[in-house]
Amino acid sequence: MKQEPKILLWDIETSLIITTTFSLRTEYIPHDSILQDWNIICGCWKWLGEKKVYSAAVEEDPTDDFNTVVKLRDAVAQADVIVHHNGDKFDIKKLNARLIFYGLDPLPNVPTVDTLKEARKIAAFTSNRLDYLGKFLLGEGKIHTTPGLWMRALQGDMKAVKDMVLYCVGDVFLLERIYLKLRPYMKRHPHIGSIITGDRCACNKCGSKHVTKNGIRIQAGGIKKQEIQCKECGGYQLIPITLTSPLLKSV
Repeated sequence: MKQEPKILLWDIETSLIITTTFSLRTEYIPHDSILQDWNIICGCWKWLGEKKVYSAAVEEDPTDDFNTVVKLRDAVAQADVIVHHNGDKFDIKKLNARLIFYGLDPLPNVPTVDTLKEARKIAAFTSNRLDYLGKFLLGEGKIHTTPGLWMRALQGDMKAVKDMVLYCVGDVFLLERIYLKLRPYMKRHPHIGSIITGDRCACNKCGSKHVTKNGIRIQAGGIKKQEIQCKECGGYQLIPITLTSPLLKSV
């Protein structure tokens, strides 16, 4: 039986696309104009609560991301929950595109927490970008990059690739802090308590068994549910009335 959930925080950086165009103004560019398509330059990940950040990046050939894709897939496949910022729309789909390109196995059905989506759901921040949320909530934003970094990486500058890895590492650390800041307010979260012990009365957000009852809430159709609050992270959740007896034993 699992004692600790494997919560993965991750981020990827992709390359520029080289295309031909008749104008410098914004216009639709047909796919026939693509000279070189994008690929994954690097990806970084860490496990929640651990200090080490892992990374994978292109090496001699900036367009050869096969090993990077394999390492990212292996990391994601080990997770019980994946946390990312705009990752449901970007990171997961970009990785899927490269997995399909190389004919590799698909990702398992790991539940995700997208902090961009959650920020939009639970609050009215002036901006939901990771940099803004970091500055507004933590007093610290994303690492600044030097002008032309993506272009230098595209041209095979390995120093630029290393700088991009450091930038990505910074994003993962910032993501972790933003996730922990927002987590108690999230209305829906993969049930961590169930992942750890199968106990639906444990906190659905952090897995703690230090919970207390907070009254009965009437749901649609007149269904009554017990509200409980976690004493560790402060989050609330609703559970069926029939599950309150093990809860009473743990309080």
